[in-house]
Amino acid sequence: MRLPLRKAVAIEVIILLVGGALILPGGEDLYSFYLPIARGCPECGYNPWFASWVLFPIRFVPVRYLWAVWVLFTGVVVYWSAERLQTNSAFVLLAFPMMGQMWLGQIDAVVLLGLMLILFFPNAYLRGAGIVLASIKPHITAPALLILWWYDKERWKTLLVPSAVLVLSLAVWGIDWPLRWWRLRDLDASLPVWGHAAIFPYGLAAFPTIFLVKDVRKKVTAALLAMALSVPSFGVYSFVVFLVFIAPWWAIPLSYAWAIAYPWYGNMALRFAWILPVGLLIYLLRPVIEAYWTRVKVAIERRRANPC
Repeated sequence: MRLPLRKAVAIEVIILLVGGALILPGGEDLYSFYLPIARGCPECGYNPWFASWVLFPIRFVPVRYLWAVWVLFTGVVVYWSAERLQTNSAFVLLAFPMMGQMWLGQIDAVVLLGLMLILFFPNAYLRGAGIVLASIKPHITAPALLILWWYDKERWKTLLVPSAVLVLSLAVWGIDWPLRWWRLRDLDASLPVWGHAAIFPYGLAAFPTIFLVKDVRKKVTAALLAMALSVPSFGVYSFVVFLVFIAPWWAIPLSYAWAIAYPWYGNMALRFAWILPVGLLIYLLRPVIEAYWTRVKVAIERRRANPC
């Protein structure tokens, strides 16, 4: 049986990225933040402190090969997530956010794995574990997790695992660790160049779209897109989280469109990366817009037919 083209392209991209990670320099965030966190220094990064329990396995990978192993893990999780959601995995893997994700050694694959556990696994405890995984980046997933929890038929049972993790974390680091974590985030007010794509406060207008779409998947997608447009610390590399939910072919060129401004703005041209979530949000709302326009046309025709 021939391998479908999208799968063949996706697998080839993953292989090339892993090969590049073996011979090229990179993985700065992985080595600077996430490896220290995994080694027991939760305050060495910007994630909630229980992330050190989630990331601890990477401490056992030889440092020389850690970035390549992480690129492989990220590629496989993104590929699997896109396939489960019936999104074209090749489009996701070829988009610019995926390149940034791999080059920096970011951990959004863990977030994606958590979301997939919640969406596709029938066991409530596994879904609860998914909440823990996805919440290591709450500035990305908080509204999406709230939506998934609300529509969970066993929502209280699903909360047992994250509740146990929270209680244990309070016992280990003190009941004030969330406050100390938040203060630590506030101490570094400067954002990396990757975090300037949000268009706050205008992006807040995207949140009502959650209520305009029908099914849970679309609501989660709308929530992720709204966060990307509203939260300054939502890095462009994290766009991969919503791309596995919605990635038409044109998402690839649109994800690189910010580069047109590079001659004038340099690296800060990434601030224009908001064009991707805006375009995808309009695409997501297309059926709603078309249905509304159809009703408007019908109303106009009726008025013309019965002017009195």
